[in-house]
Amino acid sequence: MTITWTVILAAASAIVLISNAAEKIVKAVKAAKAPSKQQDDRLDELERWRKEVDGKLNNDHERFELIDADNRVTQRAILALLDHGIDGNNIKQMQDAKEALRNHLINR
Repeated sequence: MTITWTVILAAASAIVLISNAAEKIVKAVKAAKAPSKQQDDRLDELERWRKEVDGKLNNDHERFELIDADNRVTQRAILALLDHGIDGNNIKQMQDAKEALRNHLINR
């Protein structure tokens, strides 16, 4: 009778031991596959930073487009002044440049 109880206790102990070992192995595999909290926090911070930078880049792009438009109008006005200063004719070109500059400054 003692042999049977010993075998039963040994089998039960083996089952518990194997179960615990399997549980530890599963936990270790899940932990190894899952990203860490630190990595998740870092990625969230990088995504927030990227959105912020994208917004700033879009604002800068719009501002540069406005600066380019300003420069084009100013350069046309300077060109009209140069043409008029050289030959004294081009009054129509100067009037057009003045009107374009006025419209640009008003509609800005």
